[in-house]
Amino acid sequence: MFSVSSKPTTSPRESGHPLIYLPRKATREVKKGQIIYDPDRPSTGIHLVIRGRVKVYRQVPGQISIVMEIYSADEFFGESSLLSLPMPRETATALEDTSLMSWTPNEIEEQIERQPEMGLAFIQMLTRRLVDCEARIESLNREKCRERIIRGLLRFAQRLGETTEDGTVRIPPLSQQTISEYVGTSREIVTLHMNQLRQLGLMRYSRKGINISTDALARQLQHEEVRHAGG
Repeated sequence: MFSVSSKPTTSPRESGHPLIYLPRKATREVKKGQIIYDPDRPSTGIHLVIRGRVKVYRQVPGQISIVMEIYSADEFFGESSLLSLPMPRETATALEDTSLMSWTPNEIEEQIERQPEMGLAFIQMLTRRLVDCEARIESLNREKCRERIIRGLLRFAQRLGETTEDGTVRIPPLSQQTISEYVGTSREIVTLHMNQLRQLGLMRYSRKGINISTDALARQLQHEEVRHAGG
C-alpha cells in the first residue's frame, strides 16, 4: 500500500480507495499544455495523478468544449479505456507540469482477479462520479448561469482548494474559459458574474489562484436559489 500525496480531501489511506490495492509503477512527466490522450490517440489505461492537475474534456462539434472534470493528486482518470470504445471522444490535457502513474486495462483486470476488493473499490469510485455527474446535469438543466458558476466554484474549492491563513480556500489558477466550459456558458458571462462576486467580497483572484470565502459563497448560492424559485 502507498500514498503519493498528502492532499487531505482525497486520502488513499481511507478504506476502499482503489489506490491501496495497486502496485507502484514508474512515473511519467507531462508538461503544462501537453495532451495526454485524445480521440486520435486514445487512452491506453487508467492514469493516476501524482502531482499537478489534468483537465478532461469533450469537444462538441460546432460548440465549445465541455469540461468533464479536473483531476489532481491521488485521483484517477482515463477509466473509459476499460470499455474499449470504438470512437472515444475524451481529451486529457495537463493544466500544469504533471506526474502520472498508469496501469493498462490488463493490469487492472489481473489485479482485480488477485484482489476482488479492488474491483469493488473501483465500482464505488465510479458510482460516486456518476452521482456527481447526475448532479451536474440537473444543475445545467435547472439552474441559471450565476447559480451554476457559484456551484462550480464551490465544487472546485472542495476538490482542489487549500485553506489559507485568512480562512479562505485557494483554488489553483483556473482560466475563466475553463470555468465557462465546466458550467456550460460563455467566458464573457463567467467574467461578468465573477466580477460581481468579487465586488461583493465573496472571492478574489489573481495569477496565484482564486480565493473563495466558501461559507459566504454557499449562503449566496442559497439566496440565488430562493430568488430563482420565487422569480
